[in-house]
Amino acid sequence: MVSDFTTRLSRFVAAPHRLSDADAEQAALCVEDTIAAIYGGWHEPVVRRLAALDAGGPAVPAGDTEGGSPEQAAFLNAVAGHALDFDDVHTVSVTHPSVVIVPALLAIADVRPDTVDRIAPALAVGTAVNVALGQILGFDHYNKGWHATSTIGVLASAAAVAHQLGLGDDAVRNALSLAASLAGGMQINFGAMAKPIQAGNAALVGLRAARMAEAGITGAPDIFAARGFFDLYAGPDGIAADPAAVEPWIDLGTVSRKLYPCCYLTHRMIAAGRHLHAERGGEAVPQGSVIEMTVPESVMVPLHVTDPKDGMQAKFCAAYTLAVALHQDRVGLVDFEGDSPHRPAVRRLMDMISIQTTPESGRDHVGVDHGTVHVRLRKGNVTLAEISVAAHPGSPSDPATPAAIGDKIADCLAKYRRDGGAAPPASAFRRDLRMRLHLPPLREAAAPGRQKDHARQDKPEKKMSSADQTPSERTV
Repeated sequence: MVSDFTTRLSRFVAAPHRLSDADAEQAALCVEDTIAAIYGGWHEPVVRRLAALDAGGPAVPAGDTEGGSPEQAAFLNAVAGHALDFDDVHTVSVTHPSVVIVPALLAIADVRPDTVDRIAPALAVGTAVNVALGQILGFDHYNKGWHATSTIGVLASAAAVAHQLGLGDDAVRNALSLAASLAGGMQINFGAMAKPIQAGNAALVGLRAARMAEAGITGAPDIFAARGFFDLYAGPDGIAADPAAVEPWIDLGTVSRKLYPCCYLTHRMIAAGRHLHAERGGEAVPQGSVIEMTVPESVMVPLHVTDPKDGMQAKFCAAYTLAVALHQDRVGLVDFEGDSPHRPAVRRLMDMISIQTTPESGRDHVGVDHGTVHVRLRKGNVTLAEISVAAHPGSPSDPATPAAIGDKIADCLAKYRRDGGAAPPASAFRRDLRMRLHLPPLREAAAPGRQKDHARQDKPEKKMSSADQTPSERTV
């Protein structure tokens, strides 16, 4: 007998969905953000080496398959989209949802042009499945060492493509079952080429599972039954939420935009560093100072790199990302290229950083959007400056400004040009993309200088006790 959760989930995926104007715009942002990240990562060594292994894959980012299979295109584009760790995030499921969904949808639309109109709703459906599964598994799944982008994302990708193809309830269940059979990915690969490959695998397998289901290939009728997906992938204390109480809902407003090209768990550290840099006029850390950073214990789980040898490793180094922000304010793609991780000025700051963690239980929270990152700059017994950051930059609690989104897309396209590619200006890129994929048209942004810098929207307050702070002060 099929469980109630599986029945509701498969019906949700198979049902038609009309997006609200707000969700349609969020879908457009997810698509253009992901494709910009694909452009930025297109010439990364892992992508070029994979492209050399197989003939017939896409020759340009998010382009035609050039005679290859949709699976090849979805795989390579997803690897490129995740190679820079610049793709969007969902903090509850602790995943990068769009990078495993968008490349798969684009690959299907390439061979089935009649499905282009379904890209936006299919993305919304896949993201909703991603969120629901993340709620049920909870943070213990991630904390155990799974790369949730891959383990959860493979089912989200399958669900999205199944909706794009218009599959019925039974075929949706088969697609989810076939996808779950290859769900995997480990955090120990963070900092190595294997990490973006794990995202590529999720996109490929999800797409393939939906296509197999469309062809009449079957799987178990209920992968969420006893001894199924939840039992196998749950953390040591089991699942976090009763599946019977979880309902998939379309709400793309829960997706966070990444404003810095490194592990999302470093972003509050970067925000703190940028605030301190701005407050001290560029002289953030005088000689002989100590930089003390306190973070929730779980934040440091994927940030296992302490002495980054290259840009890939630097993306998972807490001390490096904080030091860059303190040193120069802005943090962009160039800070993870070439010899950037070995700059003497940045290394000097890294040596001054001391990191402490506050203990917590996996049951104390859902996802990663919790707790506070606190950074204090001290010289001797004198505190020179300190700041606490609770909200992640670019998250629903601290949304990215249109200017910040435009800057990020421009940064990705600039890297593509530095690496030898030809790309249009960001505004033209976005307008063409939205028109070609039948997404809402791009609204004109405010004139340059009218948008506030995301990291300097408000001058940070001095540290106060939580009892004295308003909610906005507590979340910076």
